[in-house]
Amino acid sequence: MKTLARTLIVAALVAATGAASAGPRGYYEPPRYHHHDGIGLGGLVFGLAVALPLIALAHEADRAPDVVYVPPPAPLPPPPVYVAPPPAYVAPSRATEPVIYPRNGQSNVQLEADHRDCNRWATTQPSAMNDTSVFNRAVDACMDARGYTLR
Repeated sequence: MKTLARTLIVAALVAATGAASAGPRGYYEPPRYHHHDGIGLGGLVFGLAVALPLIALAHEADRAPDVVYVPPPAPLPPPPVYVAPPPAYVAPSRATEPVIYPRNGQSNVQLEADHRDCNRWATTQPSAMNDTSVFNRAVDACMDARGYTLR
């Protein structure tokens, strides 16, 4: 590439000089008192006007190509990890209702009335409506206080 560019520059300069120095032929020129032999100022200007862009082109051909550093892409962040929330606490519930035995000879009607009253009272205890085990313990304590055995 360099040799070709330099050859083109020299050829263009020679051609431009020859073209600029060539003049019209075949008509009479009166003798001049101030006559120059050679290419003349016009030929030189024309030759430089053609040659300078070619010299710049050759200079660009001599330059090493610009090296652009491209950093590697940043690593991708790891995918989000799903962490399941801990399981909610579930108080153990009674599989079946306890068997209630009267200790003082209460009747079935009295047993039902006491059980209904103990359920109503258990709902007034703190956390009884939010926690089944608190509610069941409150009912059991009330029934025990009224003379019943629970199993």
